[in-house]
Amino acid sequence: MSDERVVVDAQAAEDCARACETFASSMRDIVNTVGDVGHYRGFGTLPSGVALAAKYAESTRGGPGSLTFTLDRHAEVAMKLADTFRRMGEQYVTTDDAVAASLRPTEPR
Repeated sequence: MSDERVVVDAQAAEDCARACETFASSMRDIVNTVGDVGHYRGFGTLPSGVALAAKYAESTRGGPGSLTFTLDRHAEVAMKLADTFRRMGEQYVTTDDAVAASLRPTEPR
């Protein structure tokens, strides 16, 4: 059996939030790179080449289902997760403080 433990504390929640932000930033960097590529001209001037270039552009930078759209949604989800982890960390501290206070002996009257 392994001696590994799961650590739950405010710092672990913050670490998870930062990892989510790093992931979201990476997704946005890729979106920017794809957007900077420009128009695709290497498919030739034949109608099939022009159609292929249009289809390629649509699948990378088009609407829903395109690469950039999908990566943007991944970044949004990661940022929502970061917020969730931070709230969880805050609630952990609040709950831990409340439990600790409830365990302190009361002064006799």
